[in-house]
Amino acid sequence: MTEHDPQRPITPHDGDAHDRRIGPIRDPLASISEAIGDDPTIAELVALRASAPDLKEAARDAKRCADEGTRVQLGGPHPHIVCNASVALKLAGLSCAALVAIWPSDSLQEAEAKLALAEHGGPYGADTDRDTAAMLEPDTAIRIRHKRAAFDPGSLMLQPGPVAPTSGDRGLATWPLKRFDLVDLTPQSGGEVLLSSRQIARWGAFLTAEPDFEKLEARVETMITTADRLKALARQTIEDATHLRRASEAALILAYLAAAQIAIWPAFKGSTGAAVKQRLVKIINDRASRNDPLPMQATIRHLYSEAIWPAKQWRYGVTIELEPDWLPIV
Repeated sequence: MTEHDPQRPITPHDGDAHDRRIGPIRDPLASISEAIGDDPTIAELVALRASAPDLKEAARDAKRCADEGTRVQLGGPHPHIVCNASVALKLAGLSCAALVAIWPSDSLQEAEAKLALAEHGGPYGADTDRDTAAMLEPDTAIRIRHKRAAFDPGSLMLQPGPVAPTSGDRGLATWPLKRFDLVDLTPQSGGEVLLSSRQIARWGAFLTAEPDFEKLEARVETMITTADRLKALARQTIEDATHLRRASEAALILAYLAAAQIAIWPAFKGSTGAAVKQRLVKIINDRASRNDPLPMQATIRHLYSEAIWPAKQWRYGVTIELEPDWLPIV
């Protein structure tokens, strides 16, 4: 199957072809960040920063997982297994979306992935008609701002999209609307369930791999401290400090990938995970006045809002539902 085949297995970033057939489906964020330990070298961090993942593939997986999660929820034969698979697919979709949002825009490819995914998921994905009066609750308006900021590709200049067809052109039914269109590259969100019963059960097992929240919290704090220290060293050195700045960027990416895992995964009320989720809010709020990239900070805030819905579907009234009081991002 080709990279753009919409019927390829929905198993985002979880190893080679053999693993995708029979192995467990891994958390997309964990599979990338766990390649580097909690005490990395400069060389390891620089290598991570240089090895950008395929954000377009991650964006396709994000939409495919979210769409299939809804299809499975509506069309599955076994309520408990189907519910778990639906929640797992939605969590994996959020993880893929977090990867797209957090990774910096180094090229037009990354920017296109961010812009395409920004149109899907979250409240009011499409623009409201110009002749419709704006009637938004303040909390909803904040969610929309967080979502837009999370997928903002930054100041990178984007090339114009595909030209309009001329009077003599054919193939109008498939004429491209944009360079990278998730709608054209993935199955339509309605329709029959694409996964087999075995695949649905396999996705349900995804929920058993709950992360170690306290370990992730420690990683967030360690990587943030590492990033700040490397940035300070880069300012003080009289030699070329490019490698220190790149390593600092990589450490910050690792910190926010770990923070995204905490934000996405459901936690039961009164559990250690719930306490960690509360403490992470303070950590991210403390970065509001720092020089962390705006999309990274906004992504964590966006994920807190989006992750409530699959958590409710999985264990309604039992999992914690946080609507944090976020400080404005400076």
